[in-house]
Amino acid sequence: MDGLPFIPGFRFTDITKKDYHLSSQFRWKNGYAIPKDKLTGIGKAPLDVDCMLYSKTLGTTGYNPTLTYGQAKDPPKPIVQPHFIMFDGKCLSFNGFTQQPITESAVDTFRVRRVKITYFLVDDSISVVEPIVENAGYVQGCLLKRGQIPNPHRKNKNWHWSDLNNGVELSFYGVVYKLCSCDSFTRQFLSSQGVEVDVDKPVPDDPYMSARREQLLQQKKQQSKTLALKSGLSSRSIEDDKLKQFLENDGKVLRFYTAWLDEGSEPVEWKFFVLLYFLAYDRIEIYESRNMGNTSGQNSFPLFLGKIRLPKDWSDLPPNFPSIYLEPGNKECKEYYQPKDFIIGNTIFVMGRRFLLYDCDPFTRDYFKDILQIIQPDSIQMFKPKDNFPTVSKLVIPPHTGIGDPDDTRQNCLSLIPKAPKTLDFVTYVLNASKKLRYKLKMVPVYEVDNLRDFIMEYCLGNDQMTIVELASKNSGFIKGRFMSSTRLRKPGTNVDEDQFYGTKDFAIGAKLHVRGSVFIIVELDLWTYNYMNENKDKFTQEAIDKAKCYLESKGLLIIEQKPDVINQNSITRDISKSNQIESLEDTIMINITNQSNINI
Repeated sequence: MDGLPFIPGFRFTDITKKDYHLSSQFRWKNGYAIPKDKLTGIGKAPLDVDCMLYSKTLGTTGYNPTLTYGQAKDPPKPIVQPHFIMFDGKCLSFNGFTQQPITESAVDTFRVRRVKITYFLVDDSISVVEPIVENAGYVQGCLLKRGQIPNPHRKNKNWHWSDLNNGVELSFYGVVYKLCSCDSFTRQFLSSQGVEVDVDKPVPDDPYMSARREQLLQQKKQQSKTLALKSGLSSRSIEDDKLKQFLENDGKVLRFYTAWLDEGSEPVEWKFFVLLYFLAYDRIEIYESRNMGNTSGQNSFPLFLGKIRLPKDWSDLPPNFPSIYLEPGNKECKEYYQPKDFIIGNTIFVMGRRFLLYDCDPFTRDYFKDILQIIQPDSIQMFKPKDNFPTVSKLVIPPHTGIGDPDDTRQNCLSLIPKAPKTLDFVTYVLNASKKLRYKLKMVPVYEVDNLRDFIMEYCLGNDQMTIVELASKNSGFIKGRFMSSTRLRKPGTNVDEDQFYGTKDFAIGAKLHVRGSVFIIVELDLWTYNYMNENKDKFTQEAIDKAKCYLESKGLLIIEQKPDVINQNSITRDISKSNQIESLEDTIMINITNQSNINI
């Protein structure tokens, strides 16, 4: 049966086959579906078509693949990369130096400045950058920006990478740079191009920086020896002594009271300060004294001197110190103030100012007595600052000019930058923003037509502002709508600068309200307003509550509460009247029945 063609009538169904499931044609590897090498048919039956095993059985002796796939193509030619892609991001780096002559100094004749020269292969440009050295005394950074530099030895040509090598001197716009070393990529590139690269050489030291390093090293050795002799431990370092000082004196502060005669002010006056000496790190802080009263109305910045180590003579500096653009530090100052220098009655110099020590606190006296074995003299009685300082008059807010709101005028007097006045309590406003008292108003007539006008007033309990709206009335000639916007209304006859506004205690039936030239009378109120008055009786007068109650009872909005005796008497009277009505009704019915019977007879 295998040799028969696969056409109808030449194939028979296998009656012994029971498995008809379709096998998977793919296998999964690393999340990707890959076709299987050996394919199977339905029910795992072997396939004799589209199978790799079937193709392998065919003989390849006389098979010509050209007949199936055509003539083979030539291999692709290599793609030549352009210059800007091949050398993009590649550069040659050299370390060198230049000598800068010095004519102003009698000690040094030249300075050695280290430079880094970078050659960019993509466009044959060169940049020169000087690494930053701390406290070098001159401007550092980029000395020559990136660009093509002309070669003075070759006319109309620029410097090329073939001209660069260790030990070569380059002239860039009149400045001579000598190359000393290069990096590994530069050495490899030049070697690949047939250039023999010389051995790297160190950059010579700057004589000024070398002398300065030796001087600092000697100073550190001298300080360590001095400190070791004082402490008796030659092997202890400066850092250990500072740590010991901090652990022993952390939180201990000496407090002195000083005075300074300020001759630059008019009139000449004494200013009083508090001097704090922190024993943990030997620093001093000075701020103006508030207890003496000399800073009243003058400065709002009490700090006079931040925490620093105070030198005894701030102008005693080395002759070669560049004081024009540098501030002296610990290395330049020779001597600083110590606790033993602060004795009551002595004068200390704080940045050129003479400060007199006239008192100290009890802890400072005990410290000098127990630790330093020094007894501080008694405090010096200074004159009262109030006798020497001019009296400062209290600021008075000017009266209102009539322009704008008085609250805005007062706020502009208190602050240089205009700010909105704070007349509102935020918590009160949030709790009572939706609570409003409503009254009906009648205008006191000026003209006859005013009798027809009705108004509704709303008083917001959150911000104490009133709003008046006019109701519609027929043939009055007035348009309904807002009569007065929401605002706080001042009481008549009060000063503008006084905060006297209409409040809850001013509202009652029959009360008059003066609103910007018009007079209104309160004639009605709603039931919610009356209930709020009963719940918050401290905000209203008892007369206003009684009038509101009488008005609502008269309108039938409140039920009149009667006494028990009156209620019983009324009920008895009502029962008697009902019984009398029933008896009269029964008599009437009997009479009608009798008359009807007589008529029938």
